[in-house]
Amino acid sequence: MRKTVINRFRDFVDFNAIQYGHEDCRPNYSIGNFVRSNHLIHYIHRGKGVYKTDGGEFELGPGDAFLIYPKDVTFYKADGSDPWEYSWVEFSGSAVEGYLSSTEFTREIPVIRNNTAAGEAMLRLAETETLNPYKVYGRLMDALSAFATKKPQPMTMAEDYVKFALNYIHTFHYHSAITVSELSAYVGVNRSYLCRLFKEKLGVSPKQYIRTYRMNNAARLLTETNLPIGQIAQSSGYEDQLYFSTAFREFFGHSPSEHRKMANKK
Repeated sequence: MRKTVINRFRDFVDFNAIQYGHEDCRPNYSIGNFVRSNHLIHYIHRGKGVYKTDGGEFELGPGDAFLIYPKDVTFYKADGSDPWEYSWVEFSGSAVEGYLSSTEFTREIPVIRNNTAAGEAMLRLAETETLNPYKVYGRLMDALSAFATKKPQPMTMAEDYVKFALNYIHTFHYHSAITVSELSAYVGVNRSYLCRLFKEKLGVSPKQYIRTYRMNNAARLLTETNLPIGQIAQSSGYEDQLYFSTAFREFFGHSPSEHRKMANKK
């Protein structure tokens, strides 16, 4: 039996649960060989199985956890006579690498063994039915904290620049006509260098990041509030409602009003 919860409200740029759940696998149930776009953690509550990566093969049982890294080819399979039952979470965000540096997970050995505290935290997350973003975020952080056994590594200067830029964007500046030049001036670096840092750390340019953040904010307001579309446009950095509607359709493939209707049907 498989339970999956998809988190539609990804309000936290640093760390977000994309989806999570719990699965009681049938004998010999396998997944792979796959390449993932995001990180995933599986925690085994009972039973056995095997996890394979390019770095090796790991036989796992109750109390063990394994991490799937993006872009790695992985395969995992439940035991034929004693199949595993696990909780799992897929997550992403600008701070993921920093958080994971405080755990024992590595690409060479992407497993942690005998961590009962982490199992309890993972189960609490898997049982979270509500999509209240703060509750999901809190339980996700509880789960990761249970895996953290090392002192986090200090950020580099480049990571500091990106963090300062993100703070500037998130602290209501996405409501205004913020420019990349304005953002780079606030951070104290030239525009081309900031663009390069964003590409390296987040995979997108500052302009693309701001647009995505605005669109996700607008989608959240359309789903969670009854505010008029014009007010949502202004709250997301668009003074012109028509331009906002056009940009929203280009981004999501449907209009703001259609987005609201689809959300209300769920």
